[in-house]
Amino acid sequence: MISIGTAYVAMGFASIMDYVQALFGFFIAPLFGTVLLGMMWKRVTKAAGFWGLLAGTLTSIGIFSAMKFDHRWVGVFALSPHAQGLAQDMYQSLWSCVTCMVVTLLVTLVTKPRPDAELKGLVYSLTEVAHEERVGLLQRPIFWGGVALVALVVLQIIFW
Repeated sequence: MISIGTAYVAMGFASIMDYVQALFGFFIAPLFGTVLLGMMWKRVTKAAGFWGLLAGTLTSIGIFSAMKFDHRWVGVFALSPHAQGLAQDMYQSLWSCVTCMVVTLLVTLVTKPRPDAELKGLVYSLTEVAHEERVGLLQRPIFWGGVALVALVVLQIIFW
């Protein structure tokens, strides 16, 4: 029943890509902001992540609804009244990510941070950076990256 309902919802979009991008804007863009802040800043708390993610998701759904029900909002949120579906989705994602990050920052500033010992290995600034030992040429990733690049160029020339 859910898939049948989803199919009817998807029929209202110009293409399936518009539909998928709208869904990504609802969930993936705010999640990106939450994960990025959580990995890079040790001060972010669980409550800040939750409220930021919720605010970003609700913002995305609100912007999507506003642009669908009243086309005048397209010029406000997408910065052009002539923006089409994918451009609207990209701006919807941008605004939801920014909202998520701002709310996460604000809630973080009024909540108590966790001790550094609990965050080791989870936050970039508290994670030990591995140093590569001296290894042979065949064990270096840069060598195999170069081999893959040369193979790509050769195959590109052959099949051009």
